Amino acid sequence: MNDSNDNKGLLSIESTHYDELPLSDNLAWLKSRISKFVQGGVYLLAGQPGIGKSRLSAQIALDLGRNNIRSLYILTEQSKEELAKIARQMTANWPQEAAILALKNVEPEETIYDIETLPSFLAHQVMSPSGKYHGVKLIVIDSIQGQGLAPGATTKYKQLYEFCRQCKGAGITVILVAHVTKRGDVAGPKDMEHNVDCVLVMRRAMIYRPLFVPKNRFGPAILKPIPLEMDKTTTVLKLSPHSETVSSVARSYLGKNVGIAEAQASVSLPAYGSRGKITAPGLPRREIEQLTTCISQLPNMQIEDLDYAIQCRLPGDRIYRSVLGLPLCMALIASYIQKDIPRHHIYLGEIDLLRKVREVPEQIIIDLWEELNDEDSNLKKPLRIFCPTESASILQEEVKGVTIVACERLDDAVYMTWPEISGAENNVGAR
Repeated sequence: MNDSNDNKGLLSIESTHYDELPLSDNLAWLKSRISKFVQGGVYLLAGQPGIGKSRLSAQIALDLGRNNIRSLYILTEQSKEELAKIARQMTANWPQEAAILALKNVEPEETIYDIETLPSFLAHQVMSPSGKYHGVKLIVIDSIQGQGLAPGATTKYKQLYEFCRQCKGAGITVILVAHVTKRGDVAGPKDMEHNVDCVLVMRRAMIYRPLFVPKNRFGPAILKPIPLEMDKTTTVLKLSPHSETVSSVARSYLGKNVGIAEAQASVSLPAYGSRGKITAPGLPRREIEQLTTCISQLPNMQIEDLDYAIQCRLPGDRIYRSVLGLPLCMALIASYIQKDIPRHHIYLGEIDLLRKVREVPEQIIIDLWEELNDEDSNLKKPLRIFCPTESASILQEEVKGVTIVACERLDDAVYMTWPEISGAENNVGAR
């Protein structure tokens, strides 16, 4: 190659190097998902009220604080007393010196009533050497809609973007806490998401808080849910121990002529900027939509407007039947909360609009009863069979190695499959 051409075009552009803010091992799960927590990066953290956005933001600020890195926490919804209470709860089991250092390095500010004033505030209170907050490395705004900011307030949002641009130039990391709409979209104008470097979306799934990363300029987008759970004592968000579970298969039984059938499902966030869709070849779309609506009615289950990929494996290429409603719901929920369904579980029942598990055709129950008592049956024990209460009454007589679980509603099947998630109400109201 001729030397005169060595530094032309894209060859003349060097790779960008990003300095990082040092997160401790306590937040290794976050760093591993977003690749790096960049100094000067702008992060948008969105979710429903009470889902834990404020706690995650405070958790990050406290984590940096214990490394003697100062943060400014701009409050527009809660008071500084509430923030202090949360922070003390989060650091309750830390070594005393680390807790004191962390609390000292998170500085609350509750006099910003209009985001339009943020650039001026930044210039006088942060950028100026004589400013009260000069030297901070992280600024959290919790939240940008705290004063009822309308999506059409173009001028105000432009000032927010200018504030973020100036912070980026000064190497100050920004976390913008935002609300979401009823459809799960980030509240505010669409261009807000284009003016940040990384978008993190928190949803709700029983006791879990699935976290998605649909946009990330510093690493790959994460569309598979990152299941977080909240410590009941400290309210710190941490990675669920079930985060690596990928199974989302629920088994059913459709009579002697069909035998065991499987409902397979996966749930993910839609591609960035697109709406959720259902991919279910050969299955009735309206019935699938009804089932996802029923799941969304479960307490603390936010599963609307996601991507669903669904298959039902029926021996002999038989068509879908409504009696597969319960196993299909269980497969969808298992994928969303990233928990396994035990292989020895069998689910029978149609789900109606009120989440009631409807009676199974009597012939299926008769065939099942005969197979359970047949020593040469393909149904290998032990088995745990979830079915409507009417069907359970037919299977009352004990069969060695078989447990019958009567289910009035979908809720019963969920909580009896995963009893550990039934404490979802304990985390309701966490900011």
